[in-house]
Amino acid sequence: MHALPQELAGRAFTAAAAAEHGVSRDRLTRSDVVALGSGVHAPRAFAERLDDVALLRAKAAALIVEQPGAWISHASAARLHGLWLPRALRDDPRLHLSRPAGPDTWTRRRGVSGHRVQVSDGDVVRVGGVPMSSPARAWLDVAGRCSEHQLIIMGDQLIRTPYLRYEGRSIPYATLPGLRGMLDDARGVPGRRRCLAALERMRVGADSVQETRLRLALVDAGLPEPALQVPAVPGDPFSPRADLGYPELKIAIQYEGETHFTPEQHRADQRRDNVFYGEGWTVLRVNVEDHRDGFAAIVAQVAALLAAR
Repeated sequence: MHALPQELAGRAFTAAAAAEHGVSRDRLTRSDVVALGSGVHAPRAFAERLDDVALLRAKAAALIVEQPGAWISHASAARLHGLWLPRALRDDPRLHLSRPAGPDTWTRRRGVSGHRVQVSDGDVVRVGGVPMSSPARAWLDVAGRCSEHQLIIMGDQLIRTPYLRYEGRSIPYATLPGLRGMLDDARGVPGRRRCLAALERMRVGADSVQETRLRLALVDAGLPEPALQVPAVPGDPFSPRADLGYPELKIAIQYEGETHFTPEQHRADQRRDNVFYGEGWTVLRVNVEDHRDGFAAIVAQVAALLAAR
């Protein structure tokens, strides 16, 4: 069995690209080549080193070569940027590619959804050399298939300030003014009005999807909107912070995801809460069990505390 040409090593490629290098379709059925779908193949050793996201990027890169001017978009771009998606979009098996609006047609491929969109400067970025919708544009791309609440959740993740030591970046994916400007230029795009409504309820400071869901549950129940990233000691830059809270009433709310249940994190959380207790705060600790009932129990507890103050 002859080795694949060097030009095809270490990357995904279409059957047409393989043929250009003298590789027959029969050769693509051998054990050292794996099919990625939509007519895309890759050396097995290369594919087995990649996770699902990297495989998606490699597959898209191979297809874009044959679609000049195309880029990864919609749910596919959102996945590659690591954005939260509602289940229906997260489980969408299709690869979404876009091209500028124009008269030419898409080459149809099974498993590929082609879109025609009008974009502005900054709407398309390159990640690892592959063009794709920016995180902000991906949010708009999928808006037609999302509820307002889902767009708020995604939007909070776009505008939050990331932690350099954990995420390798300290600049948000987007800002509220930047998103508003993008929407001003996107008249007629499906879901735009829903994005504008979501924009009014997005807040900087939600570090997780569940924190956003909890905030929305409190507000939708008619309670005052809580502040985010609330310090136990105002003015102290080293003070521990609560995810949400009502500082004027000294009510702190901590959402604790799975990472908070390791022994080390549990000890750190105890030290954090002790600072709040020492400053006279009431601390409510919330977890995934509270989400199972739509945060109804914690909403009732917060309502009772607010009424008693």
